[in-house]
Amino acid sequence: MRTLIALALILAAPAALHAQRVDIRGGVYTGASLPVGDLHDKDGAGTNNFFGAHVGGHLDFNLTPQHQVRGHITFIGMPGSEWDDYADHTNDISMLQVGADWVYHFQGQNRGWYSVAGASLNRVRNDWDNDLVDGSATQSGKLGVRGGAGYIFNRLFALEGTLNQVSVKKSGSEGLGFSTATWLQVSAVFRFGGR
Repeated sequence: MRTLIALALILAAPAALHAQRVDIRGGVYTGASLPVGDLHDKDGAGTNNFFGAHVGGHLDFNLTPQHQVRGHITFIGMPGSEWDDYADHTNDISMLQVGADWVYHFQGQNRGWYSVAGASLNRVRNDWDNDLVDGSATQSGKLGVRGGAGYIFNRLFALEGTLNQVSVKKSGSEGLGFSTATWLQVSAVFRFGGR
């Protein structure tokens, strides 16, 4: 019964949003993901590499000229470099992130500064390679938060930066060797549709 009610609400949501005249837009984004803290420099566990990359898509629900709710899905890849103290050891970190952001536009939706605050669920994977053994560890459903700011140049293009943090399990068979994955994400944002 609960599943049937949830399905009915999901199917009714677009009609309710249309009736309230909510402007819905979408887009894609891509850019650099820069690991910081333990995700970058924890001996033998971090990536030991300054750059990663990400690509994703977003769906924007413009509630008012200033307020927006944005759903997004992002794939993040952070290839690892070898560690000096761990012979031939690398950690390649990848993440799949699904989340929602509250976006506040200071000067309107088609130009100017905006702020971002959001939460996400994350799948974090570490593929390691060393001279003794190769392996991987995956953690799913990990809660993350992010905050940042951006600047909209026109209705089709913006630049955005966010600080992302995900709580992960440090030890055990699926442990990553640290308890918090933190990275800076710098994105070129391309938006479609709307006015």
